Amino acid sequence: MSDSIRIRPGTPADIPVISQAYVASWRSTYQGFAPEVFVKGLTIEAASKIFADSLKPNSYSYFLHVAETPEGRIVGFADGGKERGHPERGTGELYAIYLLPEFQRRGIGKKLFNAAAQSLAQTGISSMEVWVLAQSPYRKFYEAMGGKLREGIKKLDVAGHTLQLVSYVWADLKSI
Repeated sequence: MSDSIRIRPGTPADIPVISQAYVASWRSTYQGFAPEVFVKGLTIEAASKIFADSLKPNSYSYFLHVAETPEGRIVGFADGGKERGHPERGTGELYAIYLLPEFQRRGIGKKLFNAAAQSLAQTGISSMEVWVLAQSPYRKFYEAMGGKLREGIKKLDVAGHTLQLVSYVWADLKSI
């Protein structure tokens, strides 16, 4: 199945469809282990604004890749750029990678991940990190992709709930 999926750069014209895929995969990803307000808090309108703002010219080396079926259906995406907390360091960050549930575990996530790493490397960024909810079962994906768990956690407060995030790092994107 992953052989028939095409990974290509996302464009502003893709925003409505990407936003729908983002919200659907967000809700299925976090259902059951994150607070309901977090799970349902992302709307299509909010996602559209995020992508529209991100696709404007910026200094973050931003990229957006979509996974598309041969029929043209967008089933997932990956985006990233310079690490948002300290862009001056020049470290790359995979901001998000999401797939619709029915397209998970088919090798498409790996294709998106590799496209993300390649995009960062092409801008001269040599390392990458990703932040993941500590209790997420999807952490195993980043471990399988060679990510090394970094010491420490980041806390995210959502409507009175504190979520913990952990970071995986890849010190050398050329080795991916």
